[in-house]
Amino acid sequence: MALFKSLFSFQVVLFCFWIFVMYLFGDPLFRLIFKNNFPFFPYTFVLMLSLCVSMLNGFYFIYLQNKSEVKKYSLYFIVNILLTPILQVLCIKVFKLGFLWFLLSPLCANAFVFLVILFNNRLLFKIEYSKPVIKEALKFSLPFIPFLVLYNLENQLDRFFIEKFLSLEDLARYSVLLGISSAVFMLFNSLDNAIRPELFAILSKKTEDFELLIQKKIDFYLLTGLVSLSFLAAFGTNIHWFLNHPKYNGISLYFPLIVLAFLPLILLRFWALILSYENKINKINYFTACKIVLMTILFYFSVPMLKINGALITIGISNLLNVYIFYKIIDTRVLPSRKIYCYTALFIFLNSMMLFLNKPALVSLIAIIQFSIFVLIFLMMYQKELRKTITTIKNNLI
Repeated sequence: MALFKSLFSFQVVLFCFWIFVMYLFGDPLFRLIFKNNFPFFPYTFVLMLSLCVSMLNGFYFIYLQNKSEVKKYSLYFIVNILLTPILQVLCIKVFKLGFLWFLLSPLCANAFVFLVILFNNRLLFKIEYSKPVIKEALKFSLPFIPFLVLYNLENQLDRFFIEKFLSLEDLARYSVLLGISSAVFMLFNSLDNAIRPELFAILSKKTEDFELLIQKKIDFYLLTGLVSLSFLAAFGTNIHWFLNHPKYNGISLYFPLIVLAFLPLILLRFWALILSYENKINKINYFTACKIVLMTILFYFSVPMLKINGALITIGISNLLNVYIFYKIIDTRVLPSRKIYCYTALFIFLNSMMLFLNKPALVSLIAIIQFSIFVLIFLMMYQKELRKTITTIKNNLI
């Protein structure tokens, strides 16, 4: 509880600090970096406030997981996930409100969940500091700060070069692509929180079969990723059935490439959990800085030549390099099983085939078949675990 209160207090203070900095320097910074005049108020302020409240909710979700409060966690998480799209549909489709309300919808959803949590946990959310806890937390987290700065810089390079060399229409298409794709990785944020306590327990005990136990976790994580990316490919190549709007025209062609570019990121996320446990995050800062230089060069040449495809190819190369770097740094070098290698090879083959086909109808059909295949594989491999999970949830809800 002391750790939670300290993290809550630190997050509130940090948010106030960044709001003050962005208030003073935000507008000149945006004018320097971006072509468009994107003011700090109200858009950036709303985004930052929404992110802050979302992180506070996320701290509480982790707190519930560590206490094995399955019922509360499931309820809060489902409400938090569903409320945002419901509010956005109401604001944009029903009430025909502007873009600001599209940004305000996740803020309202997160704020509602936070207020419900706060009302039921008044003693937990307090501005309170524990010096020993803060000292230990800073000792663990300070090496992450340079990495987070470099990581966020790396994630902004693609948009910078697309805005520099391509049209605003291309930038809008690329933003829509990443926006749709990022929805898949919301699942993995929850999956990370769910498996982290058990994974860290396995790593701390290091019994005789700990490598086998970790391999099972990797297999589950990667197969979940294959199912999620297959869904993304199926949704993206059939996007005209769901989102019939001129700004989405033509983006379906990019989805086979985008899922291939993001495929290494699944394994990378799992190894990042191991890396955080081993507290070796500071060792990758040098490699990340070198990789940013390489990516800058690749973006500089690939984006003008290949446009959005060039950006996606560069991201794929970056993710592959990250996988190699993480594997070399971590001590627990456990690889997936042969079955997962075979399923991954099948995934790469099907998406590569879709990438080079010039028949959109056939590509859409293959993407749907691929999604069906991987769902079937997942259900066959984990039917027992799914039954146990459903039974546990039912028992906790009764």
